[in-house]
Formats: sequence, structure tokens, C-alpha cells
Amino acid sequence: MSIKNNQIVAPVVITDPYNLLGIYPKNGVWDVADIVALERPLLQGGRPGRINKWSRHKPVRYPQAAPLSDNYPQQAGGVTTYIDQWEGSDTDKNQGIRYGLKATIPHGNLVAIHDTSFDYVAYPHPGTDFCRLSDFDGYDHNAEPNLTGSRIDEISADVPYLFVKINYYDDSVNPTGVPVESWLALASDKSVGDYYPAILVTDENGGSYARLLTNTSTNTVTTLRVKGTPMGDVWYSSFRVKFFNDGTVSPSPPVGQSDTFPGKDSVGASLKVTLFLIDKKSFEYWTGVGTQFILGDYFPIPTSIAMTAEINSTYTPIKIVDFTFLSSYFQVRISFPNGNPPVGKKYTFRISGSGFLAIYDYEYKGTGILILNIPLGTIHPDLPPGAHTYYLTCSVYGVSSSGEAGVQLDSLSKNVTFDIPDSGIIS
Repeated sequence: MSIKNNQIVAPVVITDPYNLLGIYPKNGVWDVADIVALERPLLQGGRPGRINKWSRHKPVRYPQAAPLSDNYPQQAGGVTTYIDQWEGSDTDKNQGIRYGLKATIPHGNLVAIHDTSFDYVAYPHPGTDFCRLSDFDGYDHNAEPNLTGSRIDEISADVPYLFVKINYYDDSVNPTGVPVESWLALASDKSVGDYYPAILVTDENGGSYARLLTNTSTNTVTTLRVKGTPMGDVWYSSFRVKFFNDGTVSPSPPVGQSDTFPGKDSVGASLKVTLFLIDKKSFEYWTGVGTQFILGDYFPIPTSIAMTAEINSTYTPIKIVDFTFLSSYFQVRISFPNGNPPVGKKYTFRISGSGFLAIYDYEYKGTGILILNIPLGTIHPDLPPGAHTYYLTCSVYGVSSSGEAGVQLDSLSKNVTFDIPDSGIIS
């Protein structure tokens, strides 16, 4: 057994990748080619995803039968250089394939960065590719790329800032993960630390906006690595971006830019989010990038591409405490748990279920007891004399300045008893 902490270490035996990947030999035959063939696309009979594509050492296409080396001497013009053969052959490198990953990184229109992909293309081509068991020497089933970012699936509307992490680890800290520098070197002579962290967000209406992230330690926009500080060159990983109003008056942003997220940002909205690096100090405020051609080199954070994040809130601006039926109307008790709203704030109440529908518009006047009397309305089942119990839901919605009902702010469901006198409902 050559497996330790989900890593395969020499000497590698044929059963190691089978055991670590949880697969069984085809027709009882142990063959490394069969393992790698599983990474073919589904339409080609594969079951991709068994091999961790982010492991630096894994089966890759390379035109030699001998084991690969990550420090292979190569001579040209009397000069010896050392190459990492796992990075790939010159042919693959010229096609953007590094460490067995075909990187598709759209450039020009920044919005297309959501469509970035890193596809593992190491499945063998019979008669062309060598299938070396030794490629699994150093394979790390838990490896991540050396540049990672937060996985964002929700954004809280209760706080103005979204906090994110972007971590970079060099080979001394992350020796088993794929190094992203391999692709950055194709288009830039800068190192990862010279790039500014940024965020791209597309809302449900198709509006796309980008903004540089703020360094939480310096409270300014910086690159990942800040050079020449009293502590030397310092790497940072904690950043934030302002999404919602924090109650402060900010400097006036340039024309066409915004200090708060200008897209659809209501509670329940779903956003597509990608974290990325860019080599220019562009758009310090939110900028619409739907049709804007971006000059500069940018690179997505591999673990933080096209994430789906929902805006949510635990803040309760208005709460339905209870509701009952009295004679001919519903009595609804409400409260404002986080403080009274502005005078003139409007809400819409809706009582429904079991054949009932009552709708009531309410405007906060600033005074008075928070008990509402909502008429029964004309939509309801027959209510003959006697006691009847129905399961109803009372809901309250915000109302926009244009008079449209917004998202649901609170609801309460319960059994409501209607005690109808012999004379019937009192109108």
C-alpha cells in the first residue's frame, strides 16, 4: 500500500489508484489506461471527475514512456534549463493545456469570464499517448490549485459588505496543487502578487457589474502582495466589497459608477458571481461591464467561477404577531422588531387559504396601536352559523415607491376559528 493522507507515494503499485479512486478493474484486468479512460467525456463512455484534476501530479499526455520528472534537464544552445514535464509537452502548451488542463479563459468582454473552464484532457489516444503508472506518483486526491477563493452561495442584505478570502500558496506551501502561474505567464510578465483582486456579478436581469475588492487590513484597494512595507513584502488574503448602503456618505463616484451594487439586489434575487484578478487598477467603484471592452490581463480564481449566490436576510422589518377573526373582520397584530419604519412606509397584507382571500393596504402613520382590522372581503366559503375552523396564512409584503408589491417580509399560518352567530356575519 502506497497511499498516505489521500496521496499516492512511491513505490506506486497498480492497485493504488484503483483503491484511492474507488473503482474496480474492468473485466478483472488492472490497467492504468482503463483508469485514465474514465476521464473521457460522458458522450464517449467516460465517467469524468474520478481523478482530481487539480493535483499537480496525475496522468498527463506526454510523448515518452519513461517516468516524468518535475526537474528534467533540457539543453539548448549549450545552456541547460530544467523543466517540469508534468506541465505538458510543447504541443499541449501551445494549445493552452497545462498540467493536463485545457484552460478556456475568454478575453475582451469581461462578462464572459463566467464561462471560464479548466477541463481535464488527459484521456489517452490509442497509439499516441503513453499511459504511465508512474504519473500517479505524488497524486493528491485532496489537492487544490495554488490560488483559491471563497465559495459564495449567499449574500446577506443585513450587512453592507461581502467579505471574501483569496489565498495564494507557492510551491513551498502547496507543492501538490496545480500552479496557476503556468497560464498567467502566457499573457503577462507579472507575478500573481501584482494583480488586483476583483469581483464580477451578473443579476437576474442580465446586468453585469465589476468592482475591485478592498483590502480589509489597509482599508484600501491593493494588489494581493504589497511591496515595500515596513514589514517587507506582505501578502494579503482578506478582502471585502460594498454591496449595500452602510449609512455613510461616500465620495462621489465617477460618472457611470456606483458605490453600492447597482443591479437587482432585492432579497431572494439570485446572482452569478466570479472572483478574478486583474493587472490594472480599474473600476474602484461598481462599473457596468455588459458591453465594455476591458483592456488588461485578467484571470479567474479557479475555485470561484460562476457561483450562484442568493441574497437573503434574517432582518425582520415587520412581524405578524397573531391574527384572529372577530365578527366580520380579521384582527392582525403586528410589530416592528428592529425599530419603527419611516412615516409613510407602505405594506400590503394578504390572508389566504381554504377558499379565503382578503387583501389590505397599510401605511405606517407613526402613531397608534399596531392592530389592524382587515375586512373579510368577498372571497370566502359559505359561513353558516356555528363554529368553523380553517387553516389560513397571513402574509405581509413591502410596497415599492411605484406602488408595486415587493418580496414577502413575514408570514404566519395557523388554524383560525370562525364563531358565526345565528344572525350570520355582522356587516
